[in-house]
Formats: sequence, structure tokens, C-alpha cells
Amino acid sequence: MPEEPSQSGEPDRPSAEEIEELARRLRDAEHLTPEVREEMAGLLRELAVALETPDASAHADQLARSAAQLVRALHDQHEPGLIDAARERLEAAVARAESRAPVATDIVLRLIDTLSSLGI
Repeated sequence: MPEEPSQSGEPDRPSAEEIEELARRLRDAEHLTPEVREEMAGLLRELAVALETPDASAHADQLARSAAQLVRALHDQHEPGLIDAARERLEAAVARAESRAPVATDIVLRLIDTLSSLGI
């Protein structure tokens, strides 16, 4: 049986409330277009709902953690290298989670597609 992602040394996954708060903060990110803000906020809300399901796995937790890090870096307008590193971590989490957390993976892939349309 494949191993679950290691939780040692990693922060707990963001709660649904924390993901919702990120969605609210993202709506105020004036450096993004209104359409992108709304799309990304909507995807974060979907992710928050997916995390609240009883069958959310450790893989979904890792996706949530990585997505939250990327959104925080984007919202706080970190330098491109930090945003790129956060995106790479998110893509690696997607690759590990694809078969174990398909709903969360689909949501995160749509988030990545949105970022790609911005050149991020």
C-alpha cells in the first residue's frame, strides 16, 4: 500500500476557515484582475468544501497546505522566485495526490491553470 505523505515537521493543513479567509483576502489583491481574483477565490472555496468531506486524505491536506502557501505568496506579492518555488511544490503535491485525492487535485489543477494564464 502506498505511503501517506509524511506529516512530521510540516504544519497542520489549513482549516476550511483559513482557506476561506485566503479567498476573502485574495479578492482584495488589486494587482490581480477582478476576474482572476473571483476565479481563484471560487476555487479556494471549492477546496475548503472538499477538505471538509469525511474522506479527505492526507494527500488532500498536503494539497491544501501547498495551495495556501502559493496563494499567500501571490497575495503578498513575493518575488517571482518564491512564487515559482511555491508553484513547483504545489505541482509536486498534485503529482503525489492525483489518485488519492481526485476532487482536491482537480480543484488545484484548475487553480494552476488560472495562474498559468497570468504567466505565473
